[in-house]
Amino acid sequence: MKIRRHILLLSVLIAQFSGNPVLAAITCPNIDPKAKSYDVIVFGDEVPGVMTAIQVQRELKQRNQSAKVGLITEGNIKHGIGGHLVRGGLAYLDRNQIPRDMRSRLGKFAPTSRLYQEFLDITKTETIALDRFKAAAAFKQVLAQAKIDVIGNVKLKSVLSAGNSVCSFTVTVSSDPPKDTIQQYTAQQFIDASQGGKFAEMAGVKMLTGFGALGLPDSSLGIGLAFETYGLTIKQLRRIELKLIRRFLDTRDQEAQTWLKVASGNNPKQEKAILVTLLTSEGNPRTLYQGTNDSADVRSLAFTTAFHGQNNLSIQNPEGILDRANIAVLDDRLSYNAMLFYTTAETALKLSNSGAKPEPYMQAFAEKVKRFYLSLGATKVEIMKELYIRTTAQIANPIEELSATVMTEGGIPADEALGTFTYHLDVRGGIKGLRARATSEGVKNLDLLNMPTFNYGFRHTLPQERQNLAVLGPTSGFGGLGTAAGRIVEFNVSVGEGLAIAIAKAITENRSLHSIKNREVRRALGYTPIIYGRPTESFNSVFFLEKTLKTLK
Repeated sequence: MKIRRHILLLSVLIAQFSGNPVLAAITCPNIDPKAKSYDVIVFGDEVPGVMTAIQVQRELKQRNQSAKVGLITEGNIKHGIGGHLVRGGLAYLDRNQIPRDMRSRLGKFAPTSRLYQEFLDITKTETIALDRFKAAAAFKQVLAQAKIDVIGNVKLKSVLSAGNSVCSFTVTVSSDPPKDTIQQYTAQQFIDASQGGKFAEMAGVKMLTGFGALGLPDSSLGIGLAFETYGLTIKQLRRIELKLIRRFLDTRDQEAQTWLKVASGNNPKQEKAILVTLLTSEGNPRTLYQGTNDSADVRSLAFTTAFHGQNNLSIQNPEGILDRANIAVLDDRLSYNAMLFYTTAETALKLSNSGAKPEPYMQAFAEKVKRFYLSLGATKVEIMKELYIRTTAQIANPIEELSATVMTEGGIPADEALGTFTYHLDVRGGIKGLRARATSEGVKNLDLLNMPTFNYGFRHTLPQERQNLAVLGPTSGFGGLGTAAGRIVEFNVSVGEGLAIAIAKAITENRSLHSIKNREVRRALGYTPIIYGRPTESFNSVFFLEKTLKTLK
């Protein structure tokens, strides 16, 4: 079915058809006759959005419908399609942490959904390490084969709505040679797959900045900047780390002891905390651990202490930190998720909405990291072009909230679930002000250590304000703390599989996206998902924390 330029089959619930709401045709004002029309538009090219675009086109075709899908992004796709995993070079993929008692049945890294397995397959990812060059080439090829239009390097100017439906949006399109043009796009359904939820906010969706749902609107998780080294192997890094550990434990090594004092801020308590990380409980050096062929995890603060000490920086300095690295092992290089910058939610959102480019002080810090790894023997160190921004904002009023409380309770009911996911409530770098605020309100136990194993659906992506818009990613409706686990790419790709089915049903059945239930989507998955969500020991403390802080005005 072709979309008429002036009429969209959207908005306004008026009747019942087989028990389901039907939409009335409404006139969308100010539609340019030259507007480009699609069935579905995904705004933003983060990996969950890319994979969902592929899946929603597939779902529409299976229903013998028009399947014109557009992927439109502010990102510079000349540097690759794929958001912070590709242009940001975040090669170390955080995977579904299958509970130990389920591993004999599922394996250690069972993909959460078929769509995520497809992502691993097309990018030729073994387990953990995503090669940004392979991923960019794969996305370009797959999207071209599917005839999904990809438009990049645009600037979102405005989003037009009528009633409670999005009608269109307007962008400035940059070209080479430079000549900015204005273009309008229309669709029946929209997905905001950007990191910051910019499209949704401009569409009139109320967003809570930072951890505003917990009364901390200016608090954000740390921002990362990935980098890659050439000429170093994991074996060499382990050898260097072992040497550093021995030096820090040798009180006669004056240079190493100076580094230790500088890195600890000349604080004996902090110095002791650093030293504790250097040895296992059995008294052996805690060198990096290689859990898979394509990944390694740094467990001690030896590299951190050496870097900060040599650069006359305390680990607690506000400039940034070279944290314990997650390392992706690629064919010709190593990729590190280790650089961390503390920032406000407002700054994180601003950076996210302006290309995620590192600020000057971040670039200066990165240059120090580059020199440090060159001194360790790297032949080349490459700093990525875009930041990894973990949190910016969240939907204030989702149709169904997927909070940390819901997660630690085991998630949504098993008979509604589209899948199950396990991951830490990972607040790497901390949430500024959370402990102080919680303590002041009588919350004494901040138990965030137990990983929730939770069932999920897709309805936490739906804002109440717009019935043909979904927000997929860290800005979905996680109610504050839930984004700590819900921001992970594997989870959001898997949610996108269900969302794609829901959108296809909304279009083919002429229904509000809000009216599509998880059970309907589950029946249309084409396979029976393995569901094993269950309560977590930390449920009571998480429930009390969220309940207490959310009631604050």
